[in-house]
Amino acid sequence: MKQYLNYILFIIGIQFVTAQVQDGTLTINGTVDFSQVTATMEAGLNDTESFNSAVQPELSFILNPTTSPLFGVTSSEQNCETVYLYKVFIHTTGAPTGAIVKAKTFDNSGQRFPLVSVYDTLLPVAQYFGPRDLTAETNGADADGFITIPNDATQAIKVFEFKGCRQDIPIEFKVSPDVFTPSGTSSFNVVYTITAEPFS
Repeated sequence: MKQYLNYILFIIGIQFVTAQVQDGTLTINGTVDFSQVTATMEAGLNDTESFNSAVQPELSFILNPTTSPLFGVTSSEQNCETVYLYKVFIHTTGAPTGAIVKAKTFDNSGQRFPLVSVYDTLLPVAQYFGPRDLTAETNGADADGFITIPNDATQAIKVFEFKGCRQDIPIEFKVSPDVFTPSGTSSFNVVYTITAEPFS
């Protein structure tokens, strides 16, 4: 009976450890760069076509290595064996007047980290979040799959979610200027927020 109780306490201890979200690092490689060389419409009319960014930033989120007296040094690969549900929200600040900025990615874009995990070998019923996939947000998306990004530091909108660590996720941006958008060079900030949800 005592041995059985020890097993129960050990399992509860593991559940407690894995139920807390671990620290991770969000990395963005590349910047959004739009360029419209010539006006395509008569003065006073909006463009009928949006234009896409020349560079697609790539997002990666990987759990940090850890050190503990109980487990010693644990690498990012080992920590990413614990699968969380991550949601990525985006907003902009300082976008040009009248410009509408949109973003999207594609289902299962980027790469799983690590590429092969013990989690992947579990029976489907044991994969508590399902396969380690990426799902693009479709709620509120236009026909091309783009989500309108709010230009407001107090708001953000979900663009996609993924299960388990992932890297090199391409994010495509599109902008639609209008007649109120000033000509010339302008810049704005793209802010990424990631949330993590443990299995409970």
